[in-house]
Formats: sequence, structure tokens, C-alpha cells
Amino acid sequence: MELDPAQLFDGFPEPVLLLEEGTVRYRNPAAGRVFPGLREGDRAPEELAVPTDAEFPIVCTGRVGARSFRMSVQDVGRGGLLAVLHPEHEAVAGPGLEKLALRLRQETAGLAASLQRLEPAGGESDQKKREKYLAAANQGLYRLLRLADHLEFADARDQDLYRPAPLDMAGFCRELFREVESVCAMSGYRFSYETELVTLLTVGDEALLRRLVLSLVSNAMKAAGAGGALGARLAKRRGRAVLTVWDRGKGLEAEDLARLFGGEARGVSMDPGEGLGLGLEAVRRIARLHGGFLMMEGRPEEGLRAVVSLPVQPPEAGVGLRSPAGEYAGGFSPVLVELSDVLSARVFAPEDVN
Repeated sequence: MELDPAQLFDGFPEPVLLLEEGTVRYRNPAAGRVFPGLREGDRAPEELAVPTDAEFPIVCTGRVGARSFRMSVQDVGRGGLLAVLHPEHEAVAGPGLEKLALRLRQETAGLAASLQRLEPAGGESDQKKREKYLAAANQGLYRLLRLADHLEFADARDQDLYRPAPLDMAGFCRELFREVESVCAMSGYRFSYETELVTLLTVGDEALLRRLVLSLVSNAMKAAGAGGALGARLAKRRGRAVLTVWDRGKGLEAEDLARLFGGEARGVSMDPGEGLGLGLEAVRRIARLHGGFLMMEGRPEEGLRAVVSLPVQPPEAGVGLRSPAGEYAGGFSPVLVELSDVLSARVFAPEDVN
């Protein structure tokens, strides 16, 4: 049974239209308010005209009446086009939010395209196609969650973010990197973790530290490239926990290292999902909240090393430790959410994510 687009987009806040051969197959309530009187089966408005030789997905700007819109158009197969309109005036929120809005529209369109292609399996080849599209749809959902999570983090105040508690840093890293190693292997990356520490008792915010670690792993995967090698190590030096995440990518010239925090360094691929370009800024912010700091090291053809140094703060006597494993939000793995932009789509097959 073909998925009803109303199930996807009736509650969507931005105008969404599904067009087939110049005819409106579906429009959500938001689009109905922008195009009063437009019904399913009507010819598509002139404002939604797309060049016949366009390469999808495309993003263009235009006006509907007195309002300016930026329109994202995605080819959903069988002659269908999915158009999402975004009010141009919202760009005043700033370059980061504008970039996020564009990414959200692109991921939504990609998710919808995958879901629209889910058809009854008529044979083995059809079943394989269905599984591929469903995995792509799952990945799109995780990427949307990641973008929303990054926006929430960027907008939060430090005092509302940092909630320290006793923590076994060695156990935390051991469990987290075990899952990272598994999903990296499924995506063709070679990941290794090493430490001589059995336990390392300290105080910290487990959720923030997980975000810090996964942001560094995501950056290392992008720098290493498909099939590349990366890894991590944890050590204790002079009363500090020192976490290093490295890759065997192309590395950077010295003058480019400082540009990493803006996501602009040459040689580091940020495609397909660089988020807001705040990954390393988030790492630096979290390290600062814990009284630590971040250093980036790298040479051409020798890869990059991200080193986070955090003070070890022994917990007060009698205060219990948090379990380092298995913290999930709403049933979604934080590892899959944060690494959804770099992992292979096959990691998100239904039998693996359920």
C-alpha cells in the first residue's frame, strides 16, 4: 500500500505540495492557506513552475502574492515532485538557523522521497529495494533528530546544560566506544580504542560528555573518508583525563587548523551532513563546562588528532555512580543519532535500529 502523504505532512508547519505532471496531487493545510482555493487535481500554480532540465534536489526563491518564499523541490519518482516552501523572512534568525532550516527541508524531502517509494514487495528484488528505501528513510529520521538536537543545544544556556554527577570515565568510554566500533565496522570504517585504565572515577555530565565524544568521532570519520581508519585512546596524566580521537585522513596545513571551528577547513569533507558547523564548537563548549580544553593537532597526510583534557574530580564519599551504558532518549540510540550524517544507510535497516 502506498503511503498517504497526509500522514506525513498534514501537521507540517510549512507549505508542502506533491505535484505530478504539473497537477497537484496533494497539498497540506499550510499550503492551502498560501494558495486559497487550490484543490487536489488542479493545475500547479505558476509560482511552482520548475525548469524541465532541473537537477534535483533544487532550492530556489520566489513570491506568492506579497510574501517571499524559498522553495525546496525533491524528485520522488514516477514523475512526482515534492515542494516545500519556507517563508523568506525567517532568515533574519541568523546564518546558523538559516542553514539549519535548509538542512531540515532537504532531509524532510529525502525522507519523504524514500517513504513514497515503499511499495508492496512482489519478489526478492522488490523486497531488497523496499529494504533499501526503508533504511534510507530511517537514516533521514535520525538526521532530522540530530539537527533538532543540535539546535536545542546551541540555543541552551550553559547553566541549564551542565548537570554533573559521579561518573566512571573509563567505563563510560569503554561502553560508548564498543558501540561506535560496531557501527563503524558496518559502514566500512576501521575503528580502534585503547586504554590502560580499568576505572577512572570523576565528576561530569554523562550526556554532555557523550555528545563531546560522538562529535569528535563524527569529525574523525569525515576526515578519514569512507573506508578510512580512526580511533580513540583514554589516559590519565597529572590529575587529568586525556581523551584523544585521531584519524588517518589527509590532515591539514597548520594555517587551516584554526578554521576547523567554522567547518571551513580544506581537506575535511562536511558532505552530506555537516549540521550547523558547530560540532567542534560544541566540543569546546562542553570541555569548558567541565573545566577542560580542546586541542587540535595535525599535519598533511598524517591525519588529525583532537585532544580533550579534563580535570579529574573524585566524587564525594557515599555518592553513587551513574551507570555508563544504555542511556537512550525516546528509544533512539545517541550513537546512531549523532553519527547519522556519516554512517552508511545500511546501518539503519529496520532489523538493526529496532
